Amino acid sequence: MEQILTVAGTEQGLHLLQQLLQEKGLTITASADCGAEARRLLEEQRFNLVIVNAPLTDEHGEAIARMAHSKEADVILLVKPEHVDAVYERIGSTGIYMIPKPLKRAVFLQTLQCIRIQQQRLNKLQEEKGNLNRQIQDAKLLNRAKLLLMQVLKLSEPQAHHYIEKQAMDLRISKREVAEGIINTYET
Repeated sequence: MEQILTVAGTEQGLHLLQQLLQEKGLTITASADCGAEARRLLEEQRFNLVIVNAPLTDEHGEAIARMAHSKEADVILLVKPEHVDAVYERIGSTGIYMIPKPLKRAVFLQTLQCIRIQQQRLNKLQEEKGNLNRQIQDAKLLNRAKLLLMQVLKLSEPQAHHYIEKQAMDLRISKREVAEGIINTYET
């Protein structure tokens, strides 16, 4: 969590969030005291985490939480106890974290920890997706190169495959590089 936006209608609310974040070694990047300012900041900058301490001076804060979430930020919405059920009905399935006030330190810190774990898992999945995409692209290149060898040199599929593997071993380069060389040579 690098970029953190806090939205709080009072100085006291902002100070409390700042203290709790500092306990986890996190620093607030930007803060807003009303919905209008929060919207402007969300349009100008990308945030990883947005914490909305509702209500704000000019609105409830739920719309800001939704906007931040739509911009792919993790969002914590702090809500007065009398509004918890109604707000949960509206945002329960959105992925926005909702914490009732008064804010309990342990609950807030545990929520931050959940968000960190979720971000780590998401980063790992994105890395795996990138690896799988590279493997798919490599397989496509290898198949293209084998097809060219089969068409131009009249090799069978196993012979073309063996040719690529042998070239990669002999030249000490990847099969992808061999395939790219074959494509560059025969696809003109």
